[in-house]
Amino acid sequence: MSSGRSIPTEDRISDLPDSIHCHILSFLPTKFVATTMILSKRWKPVWLYVLILNFDDKEFNDFETFRKFVYSTMFSLRDKKTWIQSFTLKLCYYSRFKQRELNRIFKFVVQRGVKNLNFDLSGISHCIKLPPCIFSCKTLQVLRLENIKMWDFDQVNFPCLKTLHLNNVDFKSPIYFAKFLYGCPILEDLNAKSRTFWKSIDPMENLNALPSLVKVRICYNTDIPMSLVCKTGILQIEQIWEMTWKPLPMFHNLTHMELTFWLSLLKRECRSLKEILPKFPNLQHFNINLISGNSRGATYICSECSKVVPPNPTIAPECLSSQLKTFSIQCSTDTENINNFIGVDGSVLLSVNSYSAYHQFYMSAFYY
Repeated sequence: MSSGRSIPTEDRISDLPDSIHCHILSFLPTKFVATTMILSKRWKPVWLYVLILNFDDKEFNDFETFRKFVYSTMFSLRDKKTWIQSFTLKLCYYSRFKQRELNRIFKFVVQRGVKNLNFDLSGISHCIKLPPCIFSCKTLQVLRLENIKMWDFDQVNFPCLKTLHLNNVDFKSPIYFAKFLYGCPILEDLNAKSRTFWKSIDPMENLNALPSLVKVRICYNTDIPMSLVCKTGILQIEQIWEMTWKPLPMFHNLTHMELTFWLSLLKRECRSLKEILPKFPNLQHFNINLISGNSRGATYICSECSKVVPPNPTIAPECLSSQLKTFSIQCSTDTENINNFIGVDGSVLLSVNSYSAYHQFYMSAFYY
């Protein structure tokens, strides 16, 4: 028996304002955004006003089709007065864009006030130079680069940049790396896994620190002067092979630190870590991750630790005894995963994860 209720046939989604349509479409790759033009006459022009462009050549069967789509979208179909808020270009190994073509694409994007830029060449076996126009993009707030070559450049001007992520970005020297960072005066978030091919002959210890840094994440092989980042509040350093941080500046603002060691390093130089702890007088949360799977130095134990292993250590560096709230050691090779709570000078409760008898040498290295 019919209930008498009619099934609504109106298209409520199409009746929404174009601004909402564009916002919804901005979460999709541009290739799929373009397919909405076939829905109806109402939808046909909408995709051309989406302020976020996301091009990924892996979504196309061949490079020429991808190139034509990028060119037609940017230079033919879209209104040239339409702003571009966010732009992503991901290229894989079969990409054949020439440098001049990339320069044209990014010049177009920069001229339209881009705020978020992601240039990802992780699928390409060789590095491509960053288009020159990007170095002076005054509207950028977020910049992510991957597999890019940074050689000679004169001036860097990112007055609005707050987030910078560099993955496999090649700099000519540490001086050029510092020069690039100095072009970001209000930078807050730095994530760097970069390489420099020539060591600097100029002194790098007395550089002025970036004043607005909040979070820094770097790989150990990244040749970044530590004096540049010493005002950060959060510091993560990955894949540490050896303790060669001297001279190290004071990190007065640092409250959170996470270090990732190879397990073999822990056995050789754990006392070296104790020596740098006074450089972090306000450290509150300290996490150490131990990576297994490397045998280099696996048969060694730090000679200093083997000599100084007090049965009941009670005197710790000041940052451990006065400020530290949490301390964790995580190691995937441990057969036992237990939680131990260790009081330092009776004033701090330290949470130690995946702690085992093997790490007694390491814990002793913190104490005098």
